[in-house]
Amino acid sequence: MEADMLDIFKTILDVSKSLLGMSEQLRQADRQRRTDMSDLFQKVSTCLAAVSTEIRAGGVPHGRCGELEHYAMELPGLLEEELGHDKAKELGQTLHSAYNVESVAMKLQYVHEASEKEPYLAQLEEAAGKFQALSNLIRMA
Repeated sequence: MEADMLDIFKTILDVSKSLLGMSEQLRQADRQRRTDMSDLFQKVSTCLAAVSTEIRAGGVPHGRCGELEHYAMELPGLLEEELGHDKAKELGQTLHSAYNVESVAMKLQYVHEASEKEPYLAQLEEAAGKFQALSNLIRMA
């Protein structure tokens, strides 16, 4: 498999780790902004979990690319006030660069050994968990 295609899941995980590391800054937002951020992080988590579930079932998560792309475009506007324009834009662009989860799913369909798929799915599921944790942390602030 092409390394750049499989880097997509690692990139998503890296964004989730970066955001989780900045959770204290994000928690400084006013209540409505925290609610909006939390809702977005929850949606990203749900999307990623659905992608993993679909891949595990041998399918292709049709429509999830567009969904993830939309969330990536929303991200900078929600984070800009707390993280600054450049950092918020960078995180949004990084997540956007990894939106093509359907292509990775199509490639993983040809991998018949579960042990070969597992590291990639583990990254995706870890990212989903981190986005969920971030959603909860921000909401409870």
